[in-house]
Amino acid sequence: MRVTSHTNSVTLYQSMNVASQAKETNRSSITENEDAVTIGQEARDLFGEQSQLREVSDEIAQKIASHFVNGGKLHYVESEEELAIRAEKQAEFEESIHHNVGTLIIPHIQTNSKLQDSLEGASQQVRDATFTTISKNFLLRDVGDMTEEQRQAMISLGLEKARYIADNYLEGQQAIDYMDAMTTIAKFAVNGVKNEDEKYTFAIEKGPLNSAPDDNVNMGDIIKEAYPEEWEANRAKRQAALESKDYDALIAAFKEYDNLAKNVYKNQPHLVQQKISNYAEWKKMIENTTIPNHFSNLDKTSLSNFIENIKTANTSLSNDFLANDLKQFQKFLTRDSI
Repeated sequence: MRVTSHTNSVTLYQSMNVASQAKETNRSSITENEDAVTIGQEARDLFGEQSQLREVSDEIAQKIASHFVNGGKLHYVESEEELAIRAEKQAEFEESIHHNVGTLIIPHIQTNSKLQDSLEGASQQVRDATFTTISKNFLLRDVGDMTEEQRQAMISLGLEKARYIADNYLEGQQAIDYMDAMTTIAKFAVNGVKNEDEKYTFAIEKGPLNSAPDDNVNMGDIIKEAYPEEWEANRAKRQAALESKDYDALIAAFKEYDNLAKNVYKNQPHLVQQKISNYAEWKKMIENTTIPNHFSNLDKTSLSNFIENIKTANTSLSNDFLANDLKQFQKFLTRDSI
């Protein structure tokens, strides 16, 4: 029995540190220049000295010797069966851990505000199920080998999951605002465009502040376009003032920002008008977007009925994707409170 060795005999035996004078004959049979060494008897001797066991099969001798490679570092070699068992136990362990999903910030200010307000007081389970739906059903950039029809079905599935949450976990105006926000985000997703890297991008405008009129544009982007160097210098000043808690410096930085905005209105008003026009067109496109309906008349009286109805109604999504998606949705909504 021979195996390729990447270490010389000196390193091998020094790292083991168990050879005795009685083994000099065996040791001398291995030289530094050999690429392959006979390990059967040497491994048996090593095992015998460590555990007082003398009869070892060639398979075990091979495994013991394989522990000591690359300068004597321990590398345990597991069988395929052992690896499978360990992978299963690791999966069970990870399944038992509660992972909270981070809060997502939607780039469109008004939609983000409506969503966050609608989730005020909601359980962590509902929040996690919501933000996972947004990231895994709506604004998913890498859809793998999904067709566009399947991607649209995935968005439709996400909207049905949102309806289930609204019907069963939220009430009154919160439920209405929640569905309004989630429907808008689904429309952002429907308008996603695949780029040259086969990833989807989503054109989501910042828009005006919450409850502000549509012509109340975000001046930061316009200042950045009109005066890029001045904008960057001012941004650095504001950041430094915040970090140092120097509020006098912060006030001075905002006065400078205000002057830059006034200069835009005075010297390049067309940039402001173009921004207002672009936002109006984008908002109209979103409002007129239709979300494909791949699932309808679902029973939402219980989570089990809801999931079974989806499986029955599905005609586009792969069984593997649907099973994993619904398993995660169910897991978030049914786990214990944290």
